[in-house]
Amino acid sequence: MMTYREAEAFIKKSYDQVIRLGLERMEVLLDKLGNPQEKLKFIHVAGTNGKGSVCAMTARILQCAGYQTGLFTSPVISDYREQFQIYGKMISKDDFARLAEMVKDACEQMDDPPSEFEKAVALSFLYFAERQCDLVVLEVGLGGIDDATNVIRIPEVAAIVNIDFDHMGFLGNTLVEIAQKKAGIIKEHATVVTTEQKPEVMAVLQERCTVMHATLIQTSAADIRVREKSLAGQCFDYENKCYKGSIRRQNITLPLLGDHQCENAAVVLAIIDCLIQKGYDISLDAIREGMKSVRWPGRFEVVLKDPLFIVDGAHNPDGIDALSHNLKEYCPGEKFIFITGILKDKDYNEMLSQMLPFADSFVTITPDNPRAMSAEECAQAIRACGFGGEVLVSTDTVQAVSEALCLTEKKHIGVCAFGSLYSVGKIKSAIEQNGLAFGDMPPGKSFRNCGGMEQF
Repeated sequence: MMTYREAEAFIKKSYDQVIRLGLERMEVLLDKLGNPQEKLKFIHVAGTNGKGSVCAMTARILQCAGYQTGLFTSPVISDYREQFQIYGKMISKDDFARLAEMVKDACEQMDDPPSEFEKAVALSFLYFAERQCDLVVLEVGLGGIDDATNVIRIPEVAAIVNIDFDHMGFLGNTLVEIAQKKAGIIKEHATVVTTEQKPEVMAVLQERCTVMHATLIQTSAADIRVREKSLAGQCFDYENKCYKGSIRRQNITLPLLGDHQCENAAVVLAIIDCLIQKGYDISLDAIREGMKSVRWPGRFEVVLKDPLFIVDGAHNPDGIDALSHNLKEYCPGEKFIFITGILKDKDYNEMLSQMLPFADSFVTITPDNPRAMSAEECAQAIRACGFGGEVLVSTDTVQAVSEALCLTEKKHIGVCAFGSLYSVGKIKSAIEQNGLAFGDMPPGKSFRNCGGMEQF
């Protein structure tokens, strides 16, 4: 049998270094594996921003309700096994290697080798079926209709969170085109939950539901009334009027920050209500405990309090909108040292321009992704947007974090890292390598490598 490292290398191996959409390879692969997905029930979640948070909240509530719950999400933050979780615990290295061997044997019988994502999805189905999961919360990778996860049959609930511009080269150049791709997860007679969408997007979802005879439930920001909020979390009341007589729940605590997370929470609670209507036993205590204990790293996450250090995986204009709103809401009038690295296929000029009003200075990095913009190119883009402050180009993430922490000592302002989820794990690791373990900076602390970077 392969070692874990060999198994991870096999799953991650990409035969042509490009994203490959379509269900044909996935269907062949799963058929050779005995179609494990047929033994499972799913909550299927698509959208542009927020789908990972919705998956994490939903899975945590179901776990607290006593259901054996699988969770498949992407991309990875720190450990490749994060994508495959049951009861909040990653798949073991032994199980990963053993199941990867099965996937490898099936792939060797195929003329058209599957992509990395297809292999990962297949492994997740094997794992969750083997562990006899009651429910699997399944995050769409890219789009919807042609995504590898869409091989499943009618899910218990399908959810489509905020749809905005992203991956235009694969999904289309208009919101209508993008929405049509994402609406492809809506199957005949399905129950579908969606958040508030732009009118042209909502029209697409409604039309798809009509054609597929699916039930569409739309949540609203008005479903949530925030009682209090701080950098420690937020507390809210919820009222869903989609059902006869309405459903009310009060004093729900959520550690995830931002108005957008309350909107995501409304989607989650609507999903839970749909499951309750289908006969699932999910108590108010399970809902409260699930929300209170959910963790979802890299989404406006406060990793240090003193100095304030925020990590946010915002990587498209809609995500940047949420980040800028959160900075105004939680840190009014404050300037930040930004650590940023961006992928070339993103709308980086729009993203950077939105962050300039909050910027004291920038430190640029190169994300760990083949589509990454180099740190030098990122610095050039920042200057091209009209930023006249300090821009430092780093050779690696540890150096970038060191320099940003040095600047906090001089300027007494916070740090915020954004631009790519692929950088979040390395940034958090770099904080630890600088002698901090996600707590307060010790008095008199000085950081190594200060002043060692070239200004662009």
